[in-house]
Amino acid sequence: MRLARNANDIVAKHLTGAVPNGALDVIGIHDANVVRALPTEIPKVEVRQEFVDILFELDDGRLLHIEFQSTREPTLYRFAAYDLAIGEKHRRKVRTVVLYTGDVHDAPAELDVGTVRYQVENVYLNRMDGDAVLETVKRHLDTGDWTERDRVRLSFAFHMRFERRTLDEAFGEIVELVQRLPDREEQNYLAALILGFSARVLAPEQKERLREVLRMTDLLREFEEEFKDKWMQQGLQQGLQQGRKEGKREVAERMFRKGASVSDVVELTGLSEEEAEEIRRKVN
Repeated sequence: MRLARNANDIVAKHLTGAVPNGALDVIGIHDANVVRALPTEIPKVEVRQEFVDILFELDDGRLLHIEFQSTREPTLYRFAAYDLAIGEKHRRKVRTVVLYTGDVHDAPAELDVGTVRYQVENVYLNRMDGDAVLETVKRHLDTGDWTERDRVRLSFAFHMRFERRTLDEAFGEIVELVQRLPDREEQNYLAALILGFSARVLAPEQKERLREVLRMTDLLREFEEEFKDKWMQQGLQQGLQQGRKEGKREVAERMFRKGASVSDVVELTGLSEEEAEEIRRKVN
């Protein structure tokens, strides 16, 4: 699955609603109350566009410029050039945070060119306890205490340090936690954030798993709600087994129309492989 170049723009617009009241402090960005996301392109004289990763407007009037780095930035000239262009365009003070992922443990935070001294804040996600983060999110889901801070925790968890889990196990738990969210829109919302922030490091099968698991979950929930209401309204106490079978066949048809495989349909509906194959031929 390929992501568009403006994926960070899209993620930032979604994240604006996900991080009110300083929720970014759970990943080390403190005193940053986001108001809205701003366009990330920077006009240049050479008739081309430069892009920063994410640009937010804060409630104190400053701009929050966030850069994602999976390798150590050796100098800060590039970011300094970005911030000068941002400052010139918006006539605002700029605060820059560099979010380091991967195996980066130190990086320059200051650039002194004599006439100008430039500073950034470095945040190393690999220093954060991913095991504790997943346990916190689990506990909050168990007690109904899910907040916007948990959105941020889960959005960035894949980049944190895990000692009691392998990275693949951690990813599996992240997917399971997303599935536990009671609201379907919240599931898709969070999935978009995870994909947006982790697309560069997720393996193709992990991206596909996250996307497919959520899509199938939505289909099954829709099926369950739709047919539960239908059965209740019609008062079908007799012939319930037949009704369930018809419901499964209808879900299978919808899954095939959305590109699901025979094995997916068999696993998620309980139909036999022969029944699923018959439905697939009918749909196609």
